[in-house]
Amino acid sequence: MDALVILIPLLPLLAAVIIGVGLLFGGFRRPSQTFSTELALWALALACLMAMALATTDLLGKNHGYFSMGAWLSSDTLTVRVNFTSHGLNVWLAVVFALLLAAGSRFATTNLPIGRPRFFALFSLFAAAVLFVLLSANLVGSLAGWILAELCGAGLIAHGYQQPRAGTNALRALLSQRLGDVGFMLGISLCYAWTDSVNWAQLQVSATELSIAQATGVSLCFALAAFAKAALVPFSPWLVRTLDEPVPVSLILVHLGVFMVIVLEVLFMQSPFARAVLGLMGLVTVGYAVIVGKTQTTLHSALLFGCLAQVGLMFIECGLGLWTLASWHLAANLTLSCVQRLVLADAPLTAAHPPRLVPARLYLLSLQQFWLEPIADWALVKPVCGLAQDLSYVDDRIIDRVVGLPSAGALPLLVHYEDWEAGIAPPAAIPFTNSSGVAGKLTEWLSALLHWFESRLVQRSSHPHSNRTARQFGHAVNQFERLILRPRYLVLFVCITFLVAF
Repeated sequence: MDALVILIPLLPLLAAVIIGVGLLFGGFRRPSQTFSTELALWALALACLMAMALATTDLLGKNHGYFSMGAWLSSDTLTVRVNFTSHGLNVWLAVVFALLLAAGSRFATTNLPIGRPRFFALFSLFAAAVLFVLLSANLVGSLAGWILAELCGAGLIAHGYQQPRAGTNALRALLSQRLGDVGFMLGISLCYAWTDSVNWAQLQVSATELSIAQATGVSLCFALAAFAKAALVPFSPWLVRTLDEPVPVSLILVHLGVFMVIVLEVLFMQSPFARAVLGLMGLVTVGYAVIVGKTQTTLHSALLFGCLAQVGLMFIECGLGLWTLASWHLAANLTLSCVQRLVLADAPLTAAHPPRLVPARLYLLSLQQFWLEPIADWALVKPVCGLAQDLSYVDDRIIDRVVGLPSAGALPLLVHYEDWEAGIAPPAAIPFTNSSGVAGKLTEWLSALLHWFESRLVQRSSHPHSNRTARQFGHAVNQFERLILRPRYLVLFVCITFLVAF
């Protein structure tokens, strides 16, 4: 029964591929948008059923705990396999996540007036990435799902791209989480350097053999990835910018950060300093979320900060070594917060009792959210955006002109799909005969020269001697071509090439 684990992330992935191919080739117009909706719903529902079946067989003791599809990459002592975990906490959390993802897709069918194929393609891919993180048995596979989930999450945050702030919110959420990816990749590198493996099972065994310094280094790298994903201080501002997302994607992402810490229990237990950092960051985040949550004026924003406070408590529990409690807390809070996010309308938040007077400075700090967002803009967003603008300027003004590419590119298909349905035509293509850039001009000049040679010296020539010479030259060229295409000469040329290369 271990083979069932493949179908859990594969079914939503296939749905995303089918819907994406239909979008690329214009297969889903308004009369047939129901197909993309039903396909995504059935794929996520079947993935949820497969996760439940796998959990049942695990409960009955029928699973071996590990399923491998073969080697993906092998180099020296590094071997990365496409393998999955079919036993333990990963499977049961996959049931919870799959159930909530299926519920989110069902909720979206009644709350999305436009852009359903684009949304369900991204959401199905997001679901596949999340389930791949939960069920992958090696660090590289988890990293692939980790990055894909945040990319799809940014796309879902920017689903309503007609709003000016949607793209900005998605960009800030993505940049904040990308800092954590650096820690994840560095942690994988250190694991391979010190344990000669990137498998979760081998890491659990080898963690006890690491020194305290080595365990601390690896733990802090993965802790950075978890902090960024879980929106702990100072990464908390990106969570506030997800209020306009159609489904609770951000809530699923922040709980993935807690999951990453829980599965590294053995590694963190070898480093008291790393566990102290977990507890301290969780405590700071709880204080931040409680203070800022007091001044929220809508139900959705209050729910986000309440969830953030609970995530901070989970990190405190991990820092104290209460791993089982943190696991149950993760499943319970994820379920409760996602259900609340789906059923609550974004209505104004009214106080149940008169507010208690607090110092003016504390109230100002709460309103300004401790100025974390301006600090993040100054330290991260503005430098990255400035670098991107400089690179875009160089690409548009220098590289495109040298290569000959058009300066105004075509509109992205998935983002502007609804505009194209409204009758807005894509930009006209550059005619084939008109070229630009250095390479294009050289090709155009050479083509004109060859055309002049053919029309003036070949086709207009009436002298019999020149025609006979041309035929003889053509016959000689044909004989030479037949000669060099013989197998013995081809083998000779291949041998000469290898001699020159080596």
